[in-house]
Amino acid sequence: MSSAPRADLPVQVVAGPRRHGVVEYAAQLAQALGAPSLVGGPELLDGPAPDGPSHLHFTERLLGPTPADAVRRVVRWCERTPTTVTLHDVPQPWASEERAHAYAAVVRAAAGWAVSSHHEADLLRRVLARAGADLPPGAVVHLPVVPPARLPARPAPHDGPATLAALGFVYPDKGHRELLQAATELRARGREVDVVCLGSPVEGHTDLLEELHRRAAAGGFGLTVTGWLPDDELSTVMARATVPVSGHRHLSASASVNRWLAVGRRPLLLDGPYAREVDALRPGAHVLHDDAGLVPALERALDDPASTWLPAGEVPGPDVAATARQYAAWWASVHRAVADPVQPVLVPFP
Repeated sequence: MSSAPRADLPVQVVAGPRRHGVVEYAAQLAQALGAPSLVGGPELLDGPAPDGPSHLHFTERLLGPTPADAVRRVVRWCERTPTTVTLHDVPQPWASEERAHAYAAVVRAAAGWAVSSHHEADLLRRVLARAGADLPPGAVVHLPVVPPARLPARPAPHDGPATLAALGFVYPDKGHRELLQAATELRARGREVDVVCLGSPVEGHTDLLEELHRRAAAGGFGLTVTGWLPDDELSTVMARATVPVSGHRHLSASASVNRWLAVGRRPLLLDGPYAREVDALRPGAHVLHDDAGLVPALERALDDPASTWLPAGEVPGPDVAATARQYAAWWASVHRAVADPVQPVLVPFP
């Protein structure tokens, strides 16, 4: 028998396409919290608001055709109910003014903000500075590592080319070009490798997909783009990959990195502020490298496949329960503030 939703927690607004990573995270968090939820598409925010506080996960691509449309929707919602927000895909310093001002407007409208890394908090501070404002206090709650319902077994050695696997949407700056260049160099050195992209191309980037296939053909290796895969199938394919790679050029938080950890893999991770942050959070769970070190890191992994796996049974944290507890503690401070005590009156002794 399921327990009733906790009335002491904000209503969790799970808005957007269910297959999107941000929406999936919002749903996981709501379930772990046992909190009341509103689930639907972006138009959910145009409907009735709850009587009490709510919490919303925001990235403008989920909630409107343009950043301005998404912000108008969120601001109207915040005007009707006190709402905290978790901000995802925080704009990089070179992002458009439209995106930067969109995030600044959401921060100003919300009852409080959270992000998924200290690096994202620094990016958000820069966003507010571009809008001529200071960043109010908020919270940093790292993304959880959520193991699949069934952990895949380690595959037995097999004949044929080794597979270099990148996880996530296929779009520019995700590191696919660099991985294919590395595969080309490995092939030139006599290494039998293919590349597998575990994900779908982002709409509007079919030209990138064509470019990647041309690069693979010129390099003499195979390229497979799987498209979206159900969880069980994805976990199995991730386990079969010879070398797990996360080469995103500008990471600020990443569910893809955590997904590798969740199935027991130790991914290659491009060095940067976020990479160093999570490597300090989970020492030894990733293999950091710079651009010049990608091919050597791949060669070391190919020579020692066991190094691409975490110790058996080890799943680094935080888990979703710990993340949920952090959010609950933060909301207690945001939504349940008590009045300041009155100044004491000192009565002199007679």
